[in-house]
Amino acid sequence: MASSSTKTPVAKASAEKKPDFIPSAYTGWIGFAGFVVGVLWLNIAGPLYQLSRYWEGLILMGFTSVPMLAFDILGLCYSVRGGPVDGITRQRDYSIGRTVQKLIGLLASVGLLALLYWIFPEYNPSFRPDGGFYSNFFTLCRLAGPWTLGVCAVYFYFVDARLNDPRDGYWHFGRVVMLGFDEVDWAKVRNHLRTWAVKGFFMPLMFTFLCSNLPGLHWREEHAAAAAQLFHGANMNQLQALFIYANNFVFSIDLAFVACGYVLTLRVAQSHVRSAEPTMLGWTAALICYQPFWKTFGDLYLGYWSDGDWQSKLSQHSGLLIACGAGILIFETIFVWATISFGLRFSNLTHRGIVTKGPYYFTKHPAYISKICAFFLIALPWIDGRGADQGLRNLFMLGGLCFVYWLRARTEERHLSSIDPAYAIYTEEIRLRHRRWLRLQFGRR
Repeated sequence: MASSSTKTPVAKASAEKKPDFIPSAYTGWIGFAGFVVGVLWLNIAGPLYQLSRYWEGLILMGFTSVPMLAFDILGLCYSVRGGPVDGITRQRDYSIGRTVQKLIGLLASVGLLALLYWIFPEYNPSFRPDGGFYSNFFTLCRLAGPWTLGVCAVYFYFVDARLNDPRDGYWHFGRVVMLGFDEVDWAKVRNHLRTWAVKGFFMPLMFTFLCSNLPGLHWREEHAAAAAQLFHGANMNQLQALFIYANNFVFSIDLAFVACGYVLTLRVAQSHVRSAEPTMLGWTAALICYQPFWKTFGDLYLGYWSDGDWQSKLSQHSGLLIACGAGILIFETIFVWATISFGLRFSNLTHRGIVTKGPYYFTKHPAYISKICAFFLIALPWIDGRGADQGLRNLFMLGGLCFVYWLRARTEERHLSSIDPAYAIYTEEIRLRHRRWLRLQFGRR
């Protein structure tokens, strides 16, 4: 056995680092089971209550997140008894003063976001009575916001007494608001603001998309009839109805998980943000892929979707149409499997722990790879009725999108490697695993 003096810097750093609580691989599947129960509730009990879309979205998020929260908190309690866990210690004295300071930081963070939403034209129309694209999100915020702040006050008071370093980002930002600059850790303030910028951008977007998907989760008579005929000669219209439902169901899983992930950044479940992406390059590469930026950038520079989608291009070839639809669902399922593997920890542009299970056992970026493959099948970009030259241009533009996702992957790797030695270890494990597989050595470690 090698002595400590011969350990690599990565191994030394890993040994010195307090162990990070990684939720069980079962956490995500427990959330998936909760999501399925939530969909059943929406189909069976939901119509009886005639709830607004935003309440249905919140309820589905509750069905998804509460089982994961309970499971992870129980696992964390067990881990604390066995040894130290990142940021958590034995109970100390409660402090109303620190709690109030953190609540000031929370209110200032929310107030700053509200000001930006009011200023920017992308969000401002959703504040009006007639609503806008984000109206479901902002309506829910107005109705549930006061209750949420009350829960946060209790949570801050409880968790503050159990933190190794109770002066977290909320506390330091609260000191900035109170002009107590002499005690401020500006690194924590910057990370806190970056974290809330991530929340502020993605929370309304993902919750809005989830609400938009809710009507497609209702199981109707045409779906039942198509499912009954699936193995008994279902026609193309029935197969299309099932594909649309399955496609919507799969993406709704993803949206429910990510919406919960952006909201529930909780130290008590170890789903808190360790670090938010500090570089403009990382932010640019990520935000390009989402609305409203994608609409402009995609149309002008990466419009690979040509003159139609896979259904219109393969409408005269039923066998190829079915095969292409099945391939799309397979790649989308892998993409959602990657999201499920995070449990409560999913979030763009942040470090919330290193996930190595599920599809991340096979590659560092399964979500990006499967998403690009799905894009390729959905668009079939090389087939274009305007000519072969346009098909070639489409392939170049899809190549440009691949470059954007490669850039996202590289900036994420740089961010994680710079602050967490565990990611360097995981990267080396992936490299060695791929080398063994190339040599057909599947059973060796």
